[in-house]
Amino acid sequence: MNQRLRRSPTLTLAGAIASARLTGETVYSLSTPTFPDRTGAIADDIRFGTTLTPGNGLAELRDLAQTSLFNKWSLPEHECIIVGGAKSSIFCIIRTMLPAGGKVLVVSPHWPSYEDLIRLAHLQPVFHETRADDGFEIDALRLREALHESRARALICSNPGNPTGRVLGKREVDTLCRETADAGAILLLDESFSNIVFDVPKWHDSVCSSEDHVFVINSFSKNYHLQGLRLGACLVHRDRTAPVIAAHQTLLSAAPTPSQNIALRIINAPEANPEDYSEQRRLMLDFAAAQGWPHVATEGGFYLFPYVEYSESFRRKLEVHRILSLPGETFGSGYRDHLRVCFGKPVTEIRAMLEILTDVVNGLPGRDHGR
Repeated sequence: MNQRLRRSPTLTLAGAIASARLTGETVYSLSTPTFPDRTGAIADDIRFGTTLTPGNGLAELRDLAQTSLFNKWSLPEHECIIVGGAKSSIFCIIRTMLPAGGKVLVVSPHWPSYEDLIRLAHLQPVFHETRADDGFEIDALRLREALHESRARALICSNPGNPTGRVLGKREVDTLCRETADAGAILLLDESFSNIVFDVPKWHDSVCSSEDHVFVINSFSKNYHLQGLRLGACLVHRDRTAPVIAAHQTLLSAAPTPSQNIALRIINAPEANPEDYSEQRRLMLDFAAAQGWPHVATEGGFYLFPYVEYSESFRRKLEVHRILSLPGETFGSGYRDHLRVCFGKPVTEIRAMLEILTDVVNGLPGRDHGR
């Protein structure tokens, strides 16, 4: 079968921004983050390594992932595996756990790479849309019906939500766990923004029991701003680890040794944790509220996903002012009139963008903001 794959929309936009900046052009991204290079201060103190690590990763990094990325989970029968990015773990899990042609239910709005990874694994994505007017909450009855009608054998959901910024509540996580178990499906919880959380009590409460069909995925790249290292981790029940590790070894042998060593050094450094984005979040939420854009206040991650009725013309005008963005349908066909707004940037960049955004909004005919 000829597999037609698209380029990642988010990486394409990030690449366009980086290329423009290399020429000296002042250009901003409304929808993707701006991360600093974090190796400079400790460059002389990094141990790289050129030999392969064990297939499940360095023991020290696995221990660190347990305490830093998965610290809210108590899953004694699960094992931690270090992987070459969250994408590779998602691919390896769904490819080995499902038969070719099987269906994966994707809770939407969703990170667009889910769809691409599912298709690459010769599986079929089916989309379960949550509603903006319900705060993007997951309804148990609708989810049960979707699993039954689609006959999906896997469900994937991001928590905190990308692009919604929602943190799933305890009831929702229990619903996901129970309904997938009843349907004979596996559950993939993508927690790639686990260390960037604003509603901390809600976040620590959003766990479920140690079920063998639950897989928890995480990312050093997002949480510690180490995208170039391509490094992630996942919790897999011990009865299911062998095929996942075998698939990952087939792809990569092991997560790159230099990346694992660099991550260990940076994460253990006193300056390890990036800024908490509280000020950037406040600025963006205040702006969205001032425009009358219906939105869910970000509880985790560095995105919000407001409804913007005039989003297409707004995006065109922003592009003239060299602010590039992603259309809402990138994250699901039912979200055309939404925008993913990213505040994962320095405060100075946020303020510069907001000046331009304000001018563009003020110049829109009628200023008919919101619904």
